[in-house]
Amino acid sequence: MKSDAVELCINCPADRLREHPFHPELNIFRPPSRQHEALLKLVESGQGMVSAAFAAQQTVAYTAFQLPDPFECWSNDPGQKIWELGAVEVAPAWRGRGLARRLLEETFATGFFDDKVVIAQLLSWHYDTERTGLSAFSYRELLVKLYQKVGFELWRTDDPDIAGHIENALMARIGPKASAETVRCFHRLRRRGRAPWDIPF
Repeated sequence: MKSDAVELCINCPADRLREHPFHPELNIFRPPSRQHEALLKLVESGQGMVSAAFAAQQTVAYTAFQLPDPFECWSNDPGQKIWELGAVEVAPAWRGRGLARRLLEETFATGFFDDKVVIAQLLSWHYDTERTGLSAFSYRELLVKLYQKVGFELWRTDDPDIAGHIENALMARIGPKASAETVRCFHRLRRRGRAPWDIPF
């Protein structure tokens, strides 16, 4: 019988994260061991931040933030003030406890992202529709409601990876201290005029 005790580790250092292998059902993005390794490398590189929930000596939930990959349009921000919420994942047995919301709330409460724009790309091929039984559209709405609770808004985009599918969405949290130039850069990158089928919300 598993313990209900959960410890949150906000802006988790690599040594703490290393001590807590991933729950075997944290496998939406990669096999758990590979995702654990990838996030350790992300933290060690200084190019990202991970907050995690630990229970029974495992990581049972996490959020991962990172600078956009060089091949993404979002990396074309000279000030490196546009970050990406790259992943939010909770092991099925630990869902329904508000862990994702608590991790997001407490991470943003650190103030690190106050001068930044954090984007979240909601992509249907990452949705856990099989285990939840939700349609892709319903799963999108679940994520939208979660992210809105921590300050994200929906934005139109012509990024073809997002705009070509109704089940996808772009959300962003504009930090309260984000400069006017950072905000202008975000708006310029989200509307590059390449995909005329962008979806209104």
